[in-house]
Amino acid sequence: MFPYIGGKKHHSRWIDPLFPSESKTYVEVFGGAMWLYWMSGKFPVDTNVYNDFNRHLANVFLCSSTDPAKMEQTCKSYYNDLHDAGKFSQYRDEVFAIYGQQFPIPDYDLAAKYMLCQLQIFAGGNGLTVKSKMYYNENYKAKFKTFTEKFQQVRYLDKLRHLTVENIDCRDLIRKYDHKDTFFYVDPPYFKLESYYTEDEFGKLDHLELIDLLKQTKGKWALSYYHFAELENMLPRDEYYWHEELTITNNGLVKEEGALRKDGTAAAGIRPDRTELLIMNYNPEEVIEPLNNFDDLFDEN
Repeated sequence: MFPYIGGKKHHSRWIDPLFPSESKTYVEVFGGAMWLYWMSGKFPVDTNVYNDFNRHLANVFLCSSTDPAKMEQTCKSYYNDLHDAGKFSQYRDEVFAIYGQQFPIPDYDLAAKYMLCQLQIFAGGNGLTVKSKMYYNENYKAKFKTFTEKFQQVRYLDKLRHLTVENIDCRDLIRKYDHKDTFFYVDPPYFKLESYYTEDEFGKLDHLELIDLLKQTKGKWALSYYHFAELENMLPRDEYYWHEELTITNNGLVKEEGALRKDGTAAAGIRPDRTELLIMNYNPEEVIEPLNNFDDLFDEN
């Protein structure tokens, strides 16, 4: 529904056909913006679960699914603040004051304030957890209105109505919903890139525990990662199904050392193309189906 760091919106063309369609329960363990749920024609199924350990994100989805009309009206009530840098700073401070706390949800005003701030930063980034990275940018104000307009669109409203929202540890979630008819999509913070998502780093031990737990599940699962050394040993290719997809960065252009942004500041160094992995505990050749024609979604922010 909105840009978010690590989102799989533009990967859905190759990921979605590899997802099974016969599952009765679909669970996104690290929900983020949940783009695969919105993009796919395979969902909703009987039970559809969104989970994220970020309570602000869980609050946004809980408000949106519980009362979409109220969420829409609450967001609209903040439209005048989109031009006010002082209001942005005030809301940002309110959001960060309770970051990581178990505040009561649903809270519609807090959800709107969080989205107003979150959509000021490129795809989430470190601004999710580092206040100094979340700064006012009037050029991004249209993103908040685009998000709000989703509550008038039937395809989003239908899927929101079928959504169950959780805000628990990934391991507890998998144990809670594990069943032979469950399909888990698991998209954790990528190894050694965890600080983009959380203040409390999802460390190496967490990755290893997650993989070990997945190996014990009754349900099907698909796991997104970049490659790291231990992966081959923990999920050997002769026991699990590996799909590798080359991802093109910067619209096919690799930034060179010393490159500058449009504002004249130094850009990041070389960003090579990377290979996205999707590792599955089922044979994808048995479930491959074409992606539903949701081309118009690719043009949304």
